[in-house]
Amino acid sequence: MKNYLCINGKKSELTKEQLKQLGIITPIATLSDDGKIAKIGDYEFIVLKNSGDTVELLLKDTLYNKPFDSNCNNFAKSSLRKCLDVFAKELAELVGEENIVEHTVDLTADDGLKCYGSCDCRVSLLTAQMYREHVYKIDEFKLDCWWWLATAYSTPKHNDSSWVKCVSPFGIIDYFSYDNDYGVRPFCILKSDIFKS
Repeated sequence: MKNYLCINGKKSELTKEQLKQLGIITPIATLSDDGKIAKIGDYEFIVLKNSGDTVELLLKDTLYNKPFDSNCNNFAKSSLRKCLDVFAKELAELVGEENIVEHTVDLTADDGLKCYGSCDCRVSLLTAQMYREHVYKIDEFKLDCWWWLATAYSTPKHNDSSWVKCVSPFGIIDYFSYDNDYGVRPFCILKSDIFKS
């Protein structure tokens, strides 16, 4: 969308920087003073890691509650992954497609089986391992509902394709059947340039 300023019938296109200087628009992405929260549009994210070039983010509130899938516990094939692809498009409209960093999600099951391999995503769920790495940062926010992780409990090799790891309101990792309605808390990696004014 282009923005114009009209003076005495003469139309001039304005850049985003000019609009900011005029106080007409505010930055789409901001970091809190303590660097713990990032705000993008109307969404608040917990900053899990800021490496200078990129920022790893977890949505603070759940996007919605829904089943992981209707017949499998493999994140790569799940209906939940398709929903996250839709959210990735919305995020791209806010920050620009070029500012979302694709990342690889390790789908090693909780029992160590690697049958599900990995998948590349622009937006994903945290794995159980990622949750363990960032639990202290996440615990600061006292998240108050059950939410899905991308990690399966096991795979068909051990006669299981039903159970998926999730996090309780108390921060404990547990597992439930893929058809339960639990919170969806997207994870993404963005280029840090979007936070610079």
